[in-house]
Amino acid sequence: MPRFSLPSVAPRQDAPVWDRAAAAHVLRRVGFGGDETAVTRAVEAGFESTLAELENRRDHAPSLVGPAVEKLVSLGNLVPLQSRWMSLILGDGAPLLERVTLMWHGHFATSNAKLGDVRMMHVQNELFRSKGLGDFRELFHAVAKDPAMLVWLDGNQNRVGAPNENFAREVMELFGLGIQGGYTEKDIQEAARAFSGWSVAGRAFEFRAEHHDKGEKKLFGRGGVYSGEQAIDRVLEHPSCPRWIAWRLLDTFVKPDPEEALVQRVADVLVEEKWHIGRTLGRLFRDPVFLSREARRARIAGPVELVVGLVLATRAEIPPVDAVRAAGVMGQTLFMPPTVKGWDGGRAWIDPGTWLARHNWLTDFALAKGLDAAAAFGPAKRTGAVDAVCRVLVPEGIDDSMRAALQSAADSAHSDGHALHKVAALVITSPEYHLV
Repeated sequence: MPRFSLPSVAPRQDAPVWDRAAAAHVLRRVGFGGDETAVTRAVEAGFESTLAELENRRDHAPSLVGPAVEKLVSLGNLVPLQSRWMSLILGDGAPLLERVTLMWHGHFATSNAKLGDVRMMHVQNELFRSKGLGDFRELFHAVAKDPAMLVWLDGNQNRVGAPNENFAREVMELFGLGIQGGYTEKDIQEAARAFSGWSVAGRAFEFRAEHHDKGEKKLFGRGGVYSGEQAIDRVLEHPSCPRWIAWRLLDTFVKPDPEEALVQRVADVLVEEKWHIGRTLGRLFRDPVFLSREARRARIAGPVELVVGLVLATRAEIPPVDAVRAAGVMGQTLFMPPTVKGWDGGRAWIDPGTWLARHNWLTDFALAKGLDAAAAFGPAKRTGAVDAVCRVLVPEGIDDSMRAALQSAADSAHSDGHALHKVAALVITSPEYHLV
């Protein structure tokens, strides 16, 4: 099986050209995007320097990560917590870290709709942030004992003689192995016995020995007196586990529906890198597949991606709470995934209701509020409006038919400034723009 390798110093014949389109792709995928200045800086710096800077950036504003956060959480209201997370994303201080935090929020989906406990949700969010780029095995064990997760999946109701299988089922089906992960209902039942006694006291994990099934269990064909921790280890040892996590990384950072050979390649890298997510992503970003044509504009943007990417690209000043609400009406409310599966993503992001919500918010952003066209695109006459807007929003370029339609809109504008707004509105509501 071919292994990933760092690109050679000398450019390869099949290597993609490092230009504005490639730089914009890297900014969108490793983070959430950037404005024209960021794209230009990336082109000048080169691929490796740009990538390393995105990977290493950890400069969140102190006010968003300091003691003030505790006061915010103590209010017991979800909106300030949502706004704080959106502030971290919009601040672009740690783009890869926040993208990974969002990925794990969807993977280990937990909703405040059931918990009703902002502090628990905050603790889980910080867990994703602190361990999300490290050893996945440590993350998995930590999430399994996370109070928010145990309450969400009724783990604290699991006891000897009356096992509750909800938590064990999702440990296999959603978190560790995938729906087609090669386990049986019996494996789920036996894992539930291993997790019996895991509970929550207040807002802390508690093991209640009197509720734990101490008998022998059989997981994936191997018997043992398994504890909950050992059951997690058995899931991690299963050959489907690295493939499932590899699929998650590829689906998030490269392209949807990755072919099995590619999934296996990334799974091999994950194991070789001792399950370290950051190092695995580092090698994935440097593999030709990441910059390949088939990976560009291949994913339908989730609402958070769409809103944040547009705000960053246009340097718009938008209150974080408004960005949270916008993403929410489009179908992605932070800390409120709809089911234990999280958000389905892909084509599920687009239905008649959510498409209308996207169109309405984007049109309002471009024409009524939010967009400072001069700051975003620079001064431009009507004859140059299309080039000015597309240089920022679609550096990959547009086809002749779209260019003609945009120029017609610019020509019909009542002023040069109005032309920029009209062209921007048409670009960001076009189906192509919703691909990242």
